[in-house]
Amino acid sequence: MSKVRGRWSQKQTDEKVLSVINSICSISIIILVCMQILGVWKSATNIFYPLVGVLMLIQTIQYWKKNKEVGKLSLCATILYLGFSIFIYVIR
Repeated sequence: MSKVRGRWSQKQTDEKVLSVINSICSISIIILVCMQILGVWKSATNIFYPLVGVLMLIQTIQYWKKNKEVGKLSLCATILYLGFSIFIYVIR
């Protein structure tokens, strides 16, 4: 436990904020998927797709700080995904 606490205290504020937003998006996506599968909310995918895009964007920012090449590839994938999710939303 002290190792986790030590790593958290060594992170900068922007990294902490991104980690918290990443966790919130991930939990929200899991809840929306469960709601869609169980039939509780039939149009949960309308929110699910943009949330996945936001999650990918957050991960792109995190990768960018560690490795620029991986960050560039991740950014291209994120832009492509967000473009398709907007296209699907407009079609519906």
